[in-house]
Amino acid sequence: MIIRHDVNPDLYLADPAQFPAVVAVDKFQEEIPIAYDNIDRMLKPSLISEIQMVPKICDRTDGMGTLIHPYWILTAAHVAIGMSLENEIEFADGTYAIEQIVVHPDFRNWSEAVALAKNDIALIKLVRPAEAIAPILLYQQKNELTEIVTFLGSGDFGNGSIGPDSVDARLRKATNRVEAVDQEWLVFKFDAPPNGTALEGISGPGDSGGPALIAVGKEWAIAGISSGQDSGTLGEGRYGVLEYYIRVSQYVGWIESVVGSSVTRDIAR
Repeated sequence: MIIRHDVNPDLYLADPAQFPAVVAVDKFQEEIPIAYDNIDRMLKPSLISEIQMVPKICDRTDGMGTLIHPYWILTAAHVAIGMSLENEIEFADGTYAIEQIVVHPDFRNWSEAVALAKNDIALIKLVRPAEAIAPILLYQQKNELTEIVTFLGSGDFGNGSIGPDSVDARLRKATNRVEAVDQEWLVFKFDAPPNGTALEGISGPGDSGGPALIAVGKEWAIAGISSGQDSGTLGEGRYGVLEYYIRVSQYVGWIESVVGSSVTRDIAR
C-alpha cells in the first residue's frame, strides 16, 4: 500500500482479524539485499561483514483476493493467471487447497500497446469451504462516484513522495474517493496533502486483486478489484497517479454464473 508521507505509517496498519475475508492469494519468500552505510559500520561493526549488501529473507505478497462465498475468492485475472492449483490459501483458521481457477473469458492482459488490462477479474474455488470466515458482499448499486472506499493489501509499501520502497507483507488499509466511473472501472487519484482523505493511499505492487470496500450500514461490500495504475510521467506510486479498480457491480451476473448461486442480497445503506 502506498500512503501519505505526512501521516504516521502505523495508522495504516490493518488488523487481519477485522478483515478475515481479505487474503494474500499468492505469496513467497524473497532474498532482498540490504545496504549498510558507514554510520552502520561504526555503530554495529560486529554485525556487518565486509560485504556492503547483506541479504535478508522477506515475506512478499504477489496478489490479493476476497472471500465472497464459502468456496470462492474474487481476485484480478492478471493475478490468477500467475497461479496454479498447487498454490494454497492461508486464512486465519487454516490452509485451503485450490480446486479451480476461473478467469473471465474476455480477459486481455496489458501490453506495450494497452496500458490497462481488460475484464481483469477472476474467481478461485477452494477444495473445501471456508465456513469459519464470513464472506464479503458484492456491491451492486451504481452510485459509486464520489464514495469513499477502503483499500486493503499486504503488497509493497511506500509513500507518495518516493513510491514503493519496502517489503514486509503486513496488511494495510488506505482510503480514497472514487474520482470517475465507467462500464469497467472505478478510477481514483492519489491526491497530495492537504488534499485527499485522512488516510489517502493507493495500491502498491502485490496489492493487485485486493478489494475496494464500501461501508454499507454495519457491513462491508466489495465495490472494486485492484487492477492497474496510470502513472504517466510521475513515477509509480507517486502523488497524482490514477489508480484503476475493476467495477464489481458490472460483473455480478458473470460472478454468479460461475459460482452457481447468489452472492448478493439487499443491504440497507
